[in-house]
Amino acid sequence: MTALAMGAACVAALATSSVRAEDQQEPAKETVKRLERRVDAVIREMEQLREEVARGRQRPAANDDLRKDVNQLKGQVAEVKEQAAAADAKAEQTGVLAYLGPGLVFEDPRGRWRMQVGGRAQLDYRAYSPDFADANTFSIRRARIAVGATVLDDYYVFVEEEFANQATPPAPNNAPLMTFAFLDLQWFRPGVRFRLGQFKPFFGLDNTQLDMQTDFLERSFTQSLFQNLIYDRGVMVFGEPIPGLFYDAALTNGTGQQVAGQPVDEFQGNLQEAQADGKDYTLRLVGNFAKFFDIQDTVIHLGGTYKRGSAVNSASNAYRAATVQTEARGLTFFIPAPFNSTGGNVSNINRTIVDIEAAYARGPFKIQSDYAQVTYAGTSISPGTPFDFDRDLKAMYVTLGWMLTGEYYSDIYREGTFVRPRPKNNFAWGEKGATGLWELNLRYSWFDGSDFNNANPVNTGRPGTNATSFPNITQGTSKAQAWTLGLKWQPNLYARLALNLIHTKFDTPVVVNGRSTEYENAITTRAQLDF
Repeated sequence: MTALAMGAACVAALATSSVRAEDQQEPAKETVKRLERRVDAVIREMEQLREEVARGRQRPAANDDLRKDVNQLKGQVAEVKEQAAAADAKAEQTGVLAYLGPGLVFEDPRGRWRMQVGGRAQLDYRAYSPDFADANTFSIRRARIAVGATVLDDYYVFVEEEFANQATPPAPNNAPLMTFAFLDLQWFRPGVRFRLGQFKPFFGLDNTQLDMQTDFLERSFTQSLFQNLIYDRGVMVFGEPIPGLFYDAALTNGTGQQVAGQPVDEFQGNLQEAQADGKDYTLRLVGNFAKFFDIQDTVIHLGGTYKRGSAVNSASNAYRAATVQTEARGLTFFIPAPFNSTGGNVSNINRTIVDIEAAYARGPFKIQSDYAQVTYAGTSISPGTPFDFDRDLKAMYVTLGWMLTGEYYSDIYREGTFVRPRPKNNFAWGEKGATGLWELNLRYSWFDGSDFNNANPVNTGRPGTNATSFPNITQGTSKAQAWTLGLKWQPNLYARLALNLIHTKFDTPVVVNGRSTEYENAITTRAQLDF
């Protein structure tokens, strides 16, 4: 027997014996896949043996040995195929698998499709001081139902609806609000994936984290600068071409998520609106340098986002720069005047957003930051001589985090962001060490909108008021700072309780309900369940 034939026979024998042992441990679909791979390997060995026989026809004795080996291998292949067929039949009899994972999961045992049904509910309580500015209130912050499905491993569809702000019964323009509705094409993952539909373009570290996983109940001042562009419609390509390097490039409408019955597709009410159909493009590139240099239990995250597009600014649909609300969802203290109002005319607005993001995490400790700046540029056409202008809004935060129960931030870092934490030990009453996950966070943030001031010509970036949306606020401010202390308890993967203490200091007094205040203090709490 030749060495090649002996090696092939050993491979086949090991494959057969290992399959029998693994059948007791693996799900049916994994067994079938493993068997199919091994059958292919044995067949390749047989082809090599046939070639050896053909080359060695001048040596009859060796040929006889090879033929015996080939026949033996054929028998072993037949046995493996029988085992594969038996496992396949068992998988068919098993029926659909159902279990609780990230969502309620229903899965074809052969791996052809997988469906997840998920949901979340967030019940908040917010209390404010001074008491004349905001009402203490219970609030359902989010109430969502989502369905996702993977088909043939390369296609993924996801749809989610928001019900938290829906009236009972629904009033006109008060139907559930769609957040996600997209299709992923995953032929070339992980380096290249395609997303089409309504989705959340990735920009900024704080914004990219899901609300279920953020460090605090609410995101920082930087979030207000993104306005309603958190969700948008279009196409996106993204991926992780090498471990630790993540990118995305999106082309979207730039009209954002539906608000108060406004359309999310391009406006076409008049010529100026029709001409503002240029799309927003978003580019983000981030890297985990700890991954590049193989630094264990560490995240060194650096990156940035560039987003640019055109916003409709017609006389009938005047555009405003971002309004800014406190991080306790209290006072809206910065309200810019519209760029088009009575007595003037301004072009559509070019909007540019830049976000620089960084994070360093080592073991159970983390520091994280985003700096965001949005620039609004346009042309004042009338009255007077036309001239160009641009105005900036800026915001930044720095967060310090500490996993009190010892979980590592590097364990929850995926694809350029921090994902759902998993407790080392789920909470169990009376069981030693079963405390769940406890996390303490401290954040400092600031906002600067001083580029919008009354020295600017009308319609080119001034502070203002909005009697329709904020009738109780008659004077705002252009600068603010905030401190937030947060404590989170996550008893298991699906539940979270959180407490935040927030102090906001305004640069100049804000007049609300006819009274003036230079600060806002707030206590906010949340009980959350998601699956």
